[in-house]
Amino acid sequence: MKNSLLIPNKYKVIGWVIFLVFCILGFFCLTKEFRIPGFQIYSLKYINEHSPINFADYNLTNEFAILGITIGLLMVMFSKERIEDEYIAVLRLKSLQWAVLVSYVLLLAINFCFYGLSFLMILVYNIWTIPIVFLAKFNYSLHRLRKEGFSDEK
Repeated sequence: MKNSLLIPNKYKVIGWVIFLVFCILGFFCLTKEFRIPGFQIYSLKYINEHSPINFADYNLTNEFAILGITIGLLMVMFSKERIEDEYIAVLRLKSLQWAVLVSYVLLLAINFCFYGLSFLMILVYNIWTIPIVFLAKFNYSLHRLRKEGFSDEK
């Protein structure tokens, strides 16, 4: 069974590097209010009819960190294993089902625990719940499979 959505195995390491670099960038954006110079966008903003034009600026460093984290996670998630067979495909499917279920259970719990801006911030972090839970479950399943010494030759 050939899955055309999977990318070659070598991209898994590249994905982890991208993920870690942009996680560090995101951490500094949140804690130290770090901004990359030159990532400003300028837009025209009218305060009222009688005031002069005011140029409002916004730095896209946060969005850049979100983009990098997402691309890195997706690269790791969709990279083939060294030996990609039907059983690995079943593990992928089961792990994805677990990830979606856990993500929505967390979303429902968060819905009743947080309000206002805190809820919106947690929703932003929730976009990575599915890939992170998928990777944890899939790698745990692979680890158990290798530990048990599973082979197709029975």
